Amino acid sequence: MRNQAQGLENLINREEKPKFQAISITSGKGGVGKSSFTINLAYQLQRLNKKVIIFDADLALANIDILLGEKPKYNLSHFLNGEKTINEIIYTSKKYGIKFIPATSGFEELANLPFEKQMYILDALHEIYYKFDIMLIDTSAGLSQDVINFCLASDKTIVLTTPDPTSLSDSYAISRVLLTYKSEDLDVGIVVNMVEDEDEALKIYRGIDSTLKTFVGKGISYYGFIKKDERLADSIRNIYLLSAEYPNAIYSKNVLNIARSLVEGTTPLKSKKSFWQKLISYWKS
Repeated sequence: MRNQAQGLENLINREEKPKFQAISITSGKGGVGKSSFTINLAYQLQRLNKKVIIFDADLALANIDILLGEKPKYNLSHFLNGEKTINEIIYTSKKYGIKFIPATSGFEELANLPFEKQMYILDALHEIYYKFDIMLIDTSAGLSQDVINFCLASDKTIVLTTPDPTSLSDSYAISRVLLTYKSEDLDVGIVVNMVEDEDEALKIYRGIDSTLKTFVGKGISYYGFIKKDERLADSIRNIYLLSAEYPNAIYSKNVLNIARSLVEGTTPLKSKKSFWQKLISYWKS
């Protein structure tokens, strides 16, 4: 493994690609449809002519490959062991053309990586990002320090929630934690999944936003909503990508609207720091 101090300095000082976006997708709890949303969002962003890669950042409980019905021969563990380069483990879904960096399942040590290996991953991600416009980071659920670091460094963080009271409570909690960090360019927003209509989604968003403004002094963005769609559960059970197979399904149309808003709402970063510089600074702290 390369000299860490030199690698860190090189990573911070590299010239950055304009308009590259890192978007973290997170949730306060599991079971809200986060990974399904991530792969469908990736597909819809591709339809909008964006070059997209998913980084499965749930390092020890991977499921992006499962939801796409793929069995990559190599994954992040092969990279960390020095068996493969980062380019050699990037996998392209045969059916849908979605590129992703697979994590692995059942390896507890990957959930608690030492700093040196964390930096090794970040350095490698930087090496491949010139090929892409957007990197979607599918984080693990909850409030681990790794999740917080990825969210704070990203250009946008999408907190996916549902109308379930426990999901709302956890979504408020993770949003509050992120907003307590003093970051001028932090962009945290809500997508409300499994709602009856947009009125329900807006009511939920306004409630969380108002409470955050009261107790933290900062609000969050509204990125959109996804209505209940029975086809989603069927797509998970039968392992197909809903947005690709049923583009006119309610779920597919709603995710496409979110993708469009993310693309059309792209603005230059207010911070002079890149994703990599911010991520490293948080990981070091």
